[in-house]
Amino acid sequence: MATKNSGKEKRTFVETLKEARIGMLEAQYEVGLMYANGVGVAMDIPQAVSWIRQAAQRGLPAAQYLLGTRYATGVGVGQDEKLAFSWYVKAADQGHAKALYKLGKLHASEQHGLAITCFLQAAEQGLAEAQFATGNALALGKGVVQDFYKAVRWYRLSAEQGLAAAQYALAGMYANGHGVARDIDEALVWYRKAAEQHIAAAQVAMEFIEPTDHGKSKGRGRTRRKSSVAESASDESAWIKAAEVGDADARYHLGLIYDLGLGLPQDTDSARNWYKSAANQGDARAQLALAAIYEKAEEVQALDWYHKAAEQGDLKAQFALGRSYSSGQGAALDAFRGIYWYLRAGERGDTRALLTLGNLFGGDLSHVANVCLQTASEQGVAEAQLLLAQHFSQGKGFEKNDQKAFYWYQQAAEKGNALAESALGTSYLNGEGVEKSFKQALFWIQKAADQGDAKAQWNLGALYINGGDGLKQDFKQAFIWCQKSADQGFLAALATLGLLHSSIKNHEQAISWWTKAADLGDPEAQYNLAAMYAKGESVDRDMSRAFSWFYKAAMQGVVQAQSRLGLMYATGDGVAVDPIEAHKWFILASEMGDKVSQSNRERSETLIGIAQLAEGRRRASEWKKPQ
Repeated sequence: MATKNSGKEKRTFVETLKEARIGMLEAQYEVGLMYANGVGVAMDIPQAVSWIRQAAQRGLPAAQYLLGTRYATGVGVGQDEKLAFSWYVKAADQGHAKALYKLGKLHASEQHGLAITCFLQAAEQGLAEAQFATGNALALGKGVVQDFYKAVRWYRLSAEQGLAAAQYALAGMYANGHGVARDIDEALVWYRKAAEQHIAAAQVAMEFIEPTDHGKSKGRGRTRRKSSVAESASDESAWIKAAEVGDADARYHLGLIYDLGLGLPQDTDSARNWYKSAANQGDARAQLALAAIYEKAEEVQALDWYHKAAEQGDLKAQFALGRSYSSGQGAALDAFRGIYWYLRAGERGDTRALLTLGNLFGGDLSHVANVCLQTASEQGVAEAQLLLAQHFSQGKGFEKNDQKAFYWYQQAAEKGNALAESALGTSYLNGEGVEKSFKQALFWIQKAADQGDAKAQWNLGALYINGGDGLKQDFKQAFIWCQKSADQGFLAALATLGLLHSSIKNHEQAISWWTKAADLGDPEAQYNLAAMYAKGESVDRDMSRAFSWFYKAAMQGVVQAQSRLGLMYATGDGVAVDPIEAHKWFILASEMGDKVSQSNRERSETLIGIAQLAEGRRRASEWKKPQ
């Protein structure tokens, strides 16, 4: 191949060639390089390999290393991995840093100990790539005891030489406080350096953290700061070039940059293309991201990518498949396949999958549900802790255990779960699983009520009605909290508002609230409403309507309603006389301790015949059977 060379370069080549021909080792190597690069002579790869081989065979480590790279790549010689390895070993035996690094890379997949030995020797000679590899081995504990502090040292040495991958790794150590005090500002410095070299992952990382005022860490979570195109390389073609020569990780992160508009214009099509490039290389994150994009319009493709990512063990993809098959959205409804994918994710600790399985198995398979809930609870998922507590409290899949119920209610409550706070307050109030404590009950019920939990708001109102242990009776507060609960449709609060209005002789409002609660099935409201109609208090006396509400309350087990119903059947007040039905209701109420009904039952036994008594007893027994 013809090449343009200056007169000086030609003279240098001629002089070096003379030295090489008389056997000068370094000159033979230099001539090989000149032929390889076309310096002072036309480029000639076979001649280059010939001279480099002579130098290598005579023991020059640089030539041995270079010859190894030729055999590894097949440039100028037939590709031969064994010969490549052999020449690397010869160069490495003489301490050649790059050869040591290459050997470390070759050993890295299977012989971690040998790999770290090679990396470390090359790193100590100052080779940036080897320093980075040594840092990685120490950070991951591959072939050596994990040591973040030493990892930081090697990452820094490499990063200070400008190696972008090391700059990104060092930034991560500062961001997470591994081997060094957590320092977000210092992390940003190194992320920025890596991003300027078009490390896409660094550009992404920069967008999710912010600097602090004092150089100390200040956690930011997932809140993105405003786009900062000016502070990072924003040349689109440079990013593309970096990704084209990079690996799947670089392509995935470039897709993410386009997807979120991080330093480059947001572009869904470009994001999809880069995700697809990485996904086709087997990157599970890219496969998952592609699935999410396709899910909006092309469900078949979305399902295919979810499957690819899920088969690689991606928990989010496995959960997504479980959701799709279980709901029939995005896939044909298949409950068994849905459970299969939930189980795949759940067995590896995915908390959402475990929580979902806990709900799915809540019936006859409650013991299976509890295994899932227990696992998720131990990982700190408040929703699972709440459900587990409820299962212990109800004896669902477990032997009833108020102490364990209390423990899990407490765990969830301390994470701010309002339902758990409310339940914990009730536990303290009733002494369930813990010693009674009115103050603790008030504390937790107040917290839940402040979060808007309707049951807690009603309970708080009830506490203000009764007062106790330093809490003064306060009907105004009772009205306020019961009203908040009633506004959410909480049934017991509707009934309690009726009682509150009745206590201040506001009977019209009492009837209004009791009617709302009674219509929704509250038994106490039904009884109170019946009593108002029976008395004709603030409403026209209406014994038929009174009978109707007494009957509904009696059917739900309100003893006073059962007693009144017996009297109405006995006297024909609001209903046709029926001594058998009267006796039935007297029996039921008296067995619950109602003294008036006991007297009426004894009197009834003297007034009706043996056959009627027997039928009354039969009806009472029938009513008590589970419905």
